[in-house]
Amino acid sequence: MFGRFFGTKTSILPTPPKNQIEVVCPSCGAAQYEPRLVVSTFCKKCGVHLTVEKRRVVASAVTRSGAGMDDSWAIAEETPSPTPDPAKEPVAKPAAAPPPEPAPTAADGFGAFLQSQNLSALTDPEPSADASPPVEEAAAPVAADAGPTPAATRRPQSNSPPPTPAPAPHTATSLQKMKEQGMYRNGYFKDAECFDCGHKFKTGRSAKSANCPACGAYISLEDVEINMTSTQPIKTRGNVLIRKRGRLSASSVQCRDLECHGIIEANVTCSGDASFRTNGTIIGEIHCQRFVVEKGADVVFLNSVHATDVDIQARFTGNIYSTGPVLIGGNGSINGDVTARSVSIEPGGELNGAMNIVRGKQQMALPQAN
Repeated sequence: MFGRFFGTKTSILPTPPKNQIEVVCPSCGAAQYEPRLVVSTFCKKCGVHLTVEKRRVVASAVTRSGAGMDDSWAIAEETPSPTPDPAKEPVAKPAAAPPPEPAPTAADGFGAFLQSQNLSALTDPEPSADASPPVEEAAAPVAADAGPTPAATRRPQSNSPPPTPAPAPHTATSLQKMKEQGMYRNGYFKDAECFDCGHKFKTGRSAKSANCPACGAYISLEDVEINMTSTQPIKTRGNVLIRKRGRLSASSVQCRDLECHGIIEANVTCSGDASFRTNGTIIGEIHCQRFVVEKGADVVFLNSVHATDVDIQARFTGNIYSTGPVLIGGNGSINGDVTARSVSIEPGGELNGAMNIVRGKQQMALPQAN
């Protein structure tokens, strides 16, 4: 049935492998295996180019060696051109200039118009009025066999040693390349600090833990989220989030940033910000860089708050010790004593307590985060 498609010679090959078909050359009758999706190939026996179209094999005049192609260019090269005789050769007339191309119109499109303008500007530049005359090119170099160099033009030979070649540039490390490319600014790294020795270093943005390069101590970098009652102490360089239904009763909390919408009964040490938006009583001292009471909060701190920057935007009850400024917003009020470098009260803000302004050496120092 397929004899008329793949040739007249009976196939002597076994059953084709999977995903392959049997192709029979119409010229020599040789059979060979090819992929099922084959479009064109060469006969492995006679080298004729074969084209497979709709399960039909068609042989062309082109072979693997290139025979059968147009050889007019080769014949033209082999035929020597006659040597012209200048005495008998007629004077050639100058060729007529080709007619100028018509300028593009609106029908050709705006792109063709712009292209014509750019080409005209490149090919026909307008000479400027103050253009200086062209400088003549330097004289051609003297040939190697032109003779010895005159004594006046010879360079004096010195006995000084040849100059030392410059050292090869230092190959930048991967970390230096990442710094040059701005990957630090793009947030590919984050800061980490050892709890034991206080060594600060960089680590990957997605790292969950690390070991201190100085002392080898283990440091957790995971973020902690609490949405129920918990009594486990927290010690991580990640962030801590306490949901509205969360309640943390532990001995201590050490983290980077703290965001509280619930209740905390622990001593908190933050290397970053500590923000509170809750209604309730907080038990334990707070040590942080920036202390924020957000709008809508009404919080009571039974222990003192130590920070370098304080921003009160709601009702706060407790004592504040700040090594920097204290800002009381228009909706904020402090019921307690404030010791800070400066206190700013916006219109509508309240301070019900003693205010102690310290400056210079009298300013207290914040306890370091453990």
